[in-house]
Amino acid sequence: MKRIVSLVVTAILLTSCMSLWGNSKEKTEQPPPPPPQPVVEKKPTKKEKAEGYYQIGIAYLELGEIPLALNYLFKAKKLTPDDPKIYNAIGLAFIKRGDLDKAERFLRKAISMKPDFSEAWLNLGILYEEKGNLSKAREFYLKALSNPLYLTPEVAYYRLALLDEKEGNTEKAKKELIFAIRNNVDFVPAYLKLAELLQKEGNIEKAKEIYYQLIELHPNIQEPYCNLGKIYLHEGKKEQGIRLLKKCIKLKPASPLSAEARRELEELNENVP
Repeated sequence: MKRIVSLVVTAILLTSCMSLWGNSKEKTEQPPPPPPQPVVEKKPTKKEKAEGYYQIGIAYLELGEIPLALNYLFKAKKLTPDDPKIYNAIGLAFIKRGDLDKAERFLRKAISMKPDFSEAWLNLGILYEEKGNLSKAREFYLKALSNPLYLTPEVAYYRLALLDEKEGNTEKAKKELIFAIRNNVDFVPAYLKLAELLQKEGNIEKAKEIYYQLIELHPNIQEPYCNLGKIYLHEGKKEQGIRLLKKCIKLKPASPLSAEARRELEELNENVP
């Protein structure tokens, strides 16, 4: 009997051990995952680097930092010497610096690479306008407009209007400004110049309409408030004039227009904000 009990116990123990070891085999830990591969940074191509330099150059150009702009634009040109937009930007930078001969050389290079480059034709027109050669300037503005794919024709129409005004052709100037506005209803300079021309010829009510239209489109621009304020003061509508001049100052207190508005208010012994 004792032998039977002993055999049963041994069998139970063996069964238990087999179950235990069997489970441990099934739950063996998986090998650890391979270590992550190091991230290989992709180096920018020459073209990508050049585009970066170009964008920085344009940003400095817009800020009026001409030496810094030229520094980055020449870096871009060194990397991609076949990109006409870089030559155009360099030309524009030299116009802003007053070096018209160098500017012309770069602008003509841009045009030789891309004959329908409207922006370069426009800048060449500005250059010749600064030289005093208005007929050449007009020719180049019209050349810019001859490209149906020109993205900002309003600028060329505006420049043509300025030429017309210089030559005493106010009616033609107004038509060019209307074309500018038709091509870009947000083009502020065309509205301001059109209102100015209307004021000069005595069409005050129409000028007022344009200023109020501009305020509706761009409520944070100073010029309409300042100009309307002066019109109302001239008409004897003191309260309206003062209110508009104060609004002009509030928008940008440190600007030249605010200084002008303050002078108007001081003459009226009005508290200046």
